[in-house]
Amino acid sequence: MNPRRLSVLLTFCLFTGPLIYASGPGTTGGNILNIPVGARAIAMGEAYTALSDDASSLYWNPAGLAILNQSQASFMYNQNIQEMSYSHLAVATPLENGGLGASLSYFSFGKINAFDDNGVPAGNVDAYSGVATLGGAWLGDNWSAGFNLKGVQGSLADVKATGFAADLGLNLIYPEEVLGGTLRAGATLRNLGTGLKFIQENDPFPTEVRLGLAAVQTLNKKLNLSTDFSKVRDNKGAVYAGAEYWVIPFFALRAGYSGTNSESNGLRFGMGLKVKDLSFDYAYSQFGDLGLSHRYELTYRFGAIRPLLTPEERKILRRGKQAMKQGNYGEAVMLFNSLIELEPRYRPVRRLIKTAMGHLEKQDEYVKHMKEFKYVPGVSAPKPDNNPGELAELEQLLSLSSDAEQAKVMKPTNAQEKRR
Repeated sequence: MNPRRLSVLLTFCLFTGPLIYASGPGTTGGNILNIPVGARAIAMGEAYTALSDDASSLYWNPAGLAILNQSQASFMYNQNIQEMSYSHLAVATPLENGGLGASLSYFSFGKINAFDDNGVPAGNVDAYSGVATLGGAWLGDNWSAGFNLKGVQGSLADVKATGFAADLGLNLIYPEEVLGGTLRAGATLRNLGTGLKFIQENDPFPTEVRLGLAAVQTLNKKLNLSTDFSKVRDNKGAVYAGAEYWVIPFFALRAGYSGTNSESNGLRFGMGLKVKDLSFDYAYSQFGDLGLSHRYELTYRFGAIRPLLTPEERKILRRGKQAMKQGNYGEAVMLFNSLIELEPRYRPVRRLIKTAMGHLEKQDEYVKHMKEFKYVPGVSAPKPDNNPGELAELEQLLSLSSDAEQAKVMKPTNAQEKRR
């Protein structure tokens, strides 16, 4: 096939096709990077930068991986116009101080007509675009930060183009309760990378800056509200807004508005249904004269629920680890025991207290053995070696466990944790 003719087909199919579903006027490459994922996020008008706390965080904001409360795998499918289709698979898992995730996205253009140099039909060729993503995130007291690395490939017949991109994300969590829930702010810088080069032409990726604000689990854990502002390369800024309401613990209604500068802008609607560890999400949106789009997503949650520690609980955890490093195992045991009383579902602390108690027993045996010879070389019964200010902070942290029962009452149930 003539390279020039093939170049024209590549430009039309691999750039213009995805733009039906993504923002941007067509001066960038790899626009599959801007096809939204996650039926929940899409139904909420794509206002998901600060709200993201599931496997779709790999797309919206990698910092959201740090606030996952349970491992999950999800699959989304969208049958587009004519023979085009889009599939997305994602897996994510929480860690003690963060989270990890990976995803694959595949956009198929179906069969594309090919022509020879004289314009005579020469059969059909296959065309597709794909993205592979790997991401990680860290969790702080009132913040989380994350990053993604992405490999992008476009293909038509025997010609392929490959590029690499990265995302950066940040979440800030307001420490005080707002309307019975949590207020989050998020920011992402997406699609920084090499761009895609087809034959002689290199096109940059659709770099995007997003800012978001979300009120999470308000009104007795039933209502989520979110809004985003986005600016994509070579495009005007856009505003997005969405809402989600859990009518009953296993059924949610969603609605939103997407201000993207494309055929896919306008109102969005959807629903979510959860049965034990399985959830089904649906999103509906319009594509102007091109008709309607329906996204379907199935998510499976597995493994133990990881509750998110409060800032005070994280202080106890950090102070306990510090005490272990200093050899103050008695202090560490007291702190870890206090944390268990406050949040018994946080499993990593059980491993830490077991380790601290083992060291404490060995230390006690050594002290006892040395005292039998009336000689203790710099070792005494373990007690905190702190200045008065540190001791006051330690007493304050330990006093939190006295209110553990009240804290348990105020924390969401397992069903409410999963409802996020």
